[in-house]
Amino acid sequence: MAEITNLRTAFTVRPHDEQIGFENSVSRYYRHAHVLLPLLEAKHAEVASFWPVSADMPIVNSHIEHVNLRALTDERNHLSDSVRIYAAMAAEGFLNLYGVLRLGQEVFDSEFERLGLIPKATLLLLVCDGLKLSKKDPMLLALDQVAQSRNALVHPKSREFANYSELKPKAHSRTPQTARDAVKNMDKFFTEFLLAVPDAKHVVPTIKSAC
Repeated sequence: MAEITNLRTAFTVRPHDEQIGFENSVSRYYRHAHVLLPLLEAKHAEVASFWPVSADMPIVNSHIEHVNLRALTDERNHLSDSVRIYAAMAAEGFLNLYGVLRLGQEVFDSEFERLGLIPKATLLLLVCDGLKLSKKDPMLLALDQVAQSRNALVHPKSREFANYSELKPKAHSRTPQTARDAVKNMDKFFTEFLLAVPDAKHVVPTIKSAC
């Protein structure tokens, strides 16, 4: 019996206001997403002003016939991808930070760190704050959209088509709308988290705190 008892230890969730030193980049990622979005908007307008065909159609042989425009488009796409990635990094980084602060590094790393974003958020709020979230909770819906936008970039898929007339923009590649949506959903996630857990206001990033 003593051997079994030694394998079990009591555990208490830390209070929100416990003074703990921590290192994270959540505010930086959050700030980058917001700062890069207007730069993307400006670059997209510049690309659109030179686009020689309908705005929803690709350019054939752009690397040969429209070299300068191709370079501008690459810059625009780089900004768009960066906004979407930073939005996801801010959301995921925050969940990791919140878990470490409330549960401690060892428990979080062993029990939560490898979970997907939705299961991680759901379980963290259940364990740390006694909140059981529905799958339709606006916090989770916004977080899921951020995750999907990120996954479309880091888990890219290929599409086969017979000719260029069949090539239409994918839902997750509409620029700059997908980046706008990523920032909007990121902000929605943080807003809803703060509404659900107001005591976490000192660690939830905002435009003011991220500056």
